[in-house]
Amino acid sequence: MFHKLLLLVLPVFIFASGYTEPKSFTHAIKIFKQIDMDYKRTAFSLKEYEYDPATCMRKRYLKEDPTKAVIFTRIVPQTLMAEGLACYKEDICTDMMGKKYHGKRCCRKRDKTYKAYEKDMFNIMSIEKDNAYLQINPPEHYRGNIARVILYMHQVYKLALSEDIRMKYEKWDKQDAVDEKECNIYKTIFKIQHKANPWLQKACTKY
Repeated sequence: MFHKLLLLVLPVFIFASGYTEPKSFTHAIKIFKQIDMDYKRTAFSLKEYEYDPATCMRKRYLKEDPTKAVIFTRIVPQTLMAEGLACYKEDICTDMMGKKYHGKRCCRKRDKTYKAYEKDMFNIMSIEKDNAYLQINPPEHYRGNIARVILYMHQVYKLALSEDIRMKYEKWDKQDAVDEKECNIYKTIFKIQHKANPWLQKACTKY
């Protein structure tokens, strides 16, 4: 009985408490979970999922199969975003012991653009744990969503895209138009981050 009450009360409490701007990727996921609680369907398969109240809502699983976990992941992965950054490849950072290092920890320390990328909630989606490979070739109903995030990352964070790749994503954007759910999530994230995604901003005025 307590678990059922928790499921009913917790979302109300979370939304009533408001949001703060995310401080890290982990924090961004925590906020995104709260926003996504109104929808609770995986990005690619559109399968409904549930939260486990026994773990204080940390674990998620498919409603049709509780053995299958649901995770929140990046649309544009770290490796793709950081591949052109010196902090990711070269030992330009120094730890407290005087040892040189590189990688994402160094980029968090030295690169403001990378720090902003890491906590950007536009770059988060929910998927079945074993379906990460679909980010390369997502189903048609989600290609526009993927494209609009990648084009946003290209414009705001200078994500490297070849002309052919950019044109492919622009084609996906046109083929798979925005819908009300995508716009509602966008508007909520915009209020938190104060960053506009031009690929959604105009299209979402009708919702």
